[in-house]
Amino acid sequence: MEPRQQRGLEIATQFRVRRTIGGWVVPSQSGSGKYAVIMSETPTCTCPDFETRGMKCKHVFAVEHVIERERTPEVITTVTETLRVTESDRRTYSQNWPADNAAQTEEKDRVLILLRHLCRGISEPDPQRIGRPRIPLADAVFSVAFKVYSTVSGRRFMSDLREAHARGFITKLPHYNSIFNALENPALAPIFRALITQSSLPLKAVEVDFAVDSSGFSTSRFTRWVDHKYGKTRLHAHHDWVKVHIMW
Repeated sequence: MEPRQQRGLEIATQFRVRRTIGGWVVPSQSGSGKYAVIMSETPTCTCPDFETRGMKCKHVFAVEHVIERERTPEVITTVTETLRVTESDRRTYSQNWPADNAAQTEEKDRVLILLRHLCRGISEPDPQRIGRPRIPLADAVFSVAFKVYSTVSGRRFMSDLREAHARGFITKLPHYNSIFNALENPALAPIFRALITQSSLPLKAVEVDFAVDSSGFSTSRFTRWVDHKYGKTRLHAHHDWVKVHIMW
C-alpha cells in the first residue's frame, strides 16, 4: 500500500467522510480544513496535492475506502453466555470508612499546606525598575494552582483566596485579573513542571504500580464563514480537542 493510500485509510478510519449531493466532503488529516472530492471516471479533489500532481490523493483514497466499506459491511456475531457467580466465588473488599472520611474532610487543608511548602522553594526574579509592582512569583504560582483545584470561576475563587491570605499561605492578595494573566504566562510552565516532579519524589520509594488513562481537553473559538447560498455571514463555533495520556 503506497503512502497516500495508507493515509487515506487513516482518514476514513479516524474522521467522518460525508457524502453530499455533488460528491464527498473529506476532512483534512491535520484537522484544519475540508476538501471536496468528486468520484467519477477520473476522480478529482480540491486539495493542493491533487491540484499539483493531478493524480489520486489521500482524500480520494479515503472516499474509495468508505465506498468499499459500505459495499462489504462487517459481519458481527454476538455470543451470549450465562455466568453463575456463587457466594464462594464472590470477592469483596473492606473499606476503611473512617480513613476515607478523614481524607475527604481534610483534603483541602492538606492541599493548601503542601502547595505552600512547594511554593516556598520558588526563587523570586529581580524586582522591576519601572511599571506597577508585580505580585511575588510564589504567590502567583500558589494562586493559579489553587484556582484550578477549586474548579470555580476566577471571581468566585476570590473568597477562597482571601481565606488563604488570612491564613498566611500567600503574602499578598492578588486581583483576579492578575490570576488570569498568570494562567496565560508561558514563563510559569517550567516552574509547574518542576513542582510536579518535586511533589512526586516522596512517592518514589513506595509506588511500584502505575495506571494509564486518557482524557481530552477542548478549546472553543468562534470563526465567521460566508453562506454563499444565502449571501449571509454566519458565526460558527469550532472546537479544537487535545488528547492527553496520563499515568499515575
